Amino acid sequence: MNKKKVVYCASGWFSADQAEQLTRLEKVLDDRAHWIDLRAPRRIFVCKPDASQEIQETVFKGNIQHIAESDFVVANTSYRDLGVLFECGVSYEKQKPIVYFCEGLPKSAKFNLMLSKSAVKVTTSIEELVDYLDRVEANNGEILVEPYLDSIE
Repeated sequence: MNKKKVVYCASGWFSADQAEQLTRLEKVLDDRAHWIDLRAPRRIFVCKPDASQEIQETVFKGNIQHIAESDFVVANTSYRDLGVLFECGVSYEKQKPIVYFCEGLPKSAKFNLMLSKSAVKVTTSIEELVDYLDRVEANNGEILVEPYLDSIE
């Protein structure tokens, strides 16, 4: 691999459970720092609810810019955070490969049609995400397209 892959991690962190899950996701990506350059919004831009319009605009445009500069996106949809879903739409429009992380989604459960069709991979556990990332690394950083073939909603 000639250079590190820039990875944007889209995830909410607005509850204790979300924050803990994001910490685990960031660790998986940080553990691969030899080939991944992680862009994690909570490490770059934090916008307080009472932030000025100017700060809100800076954070919004900054996140869009980081998506545009990324090689691929890891999106945590476990909690159906509206900001994450927006970032997924932006990522798709900018033709960024999206790896979805939806921890705990049982095999018999349905995954959203629009998300499944925009995905290069849908993972339902940390172990599955680790396996996928390790196979991408072994493939010289080239994204593996593994369509979601289970039930949709």
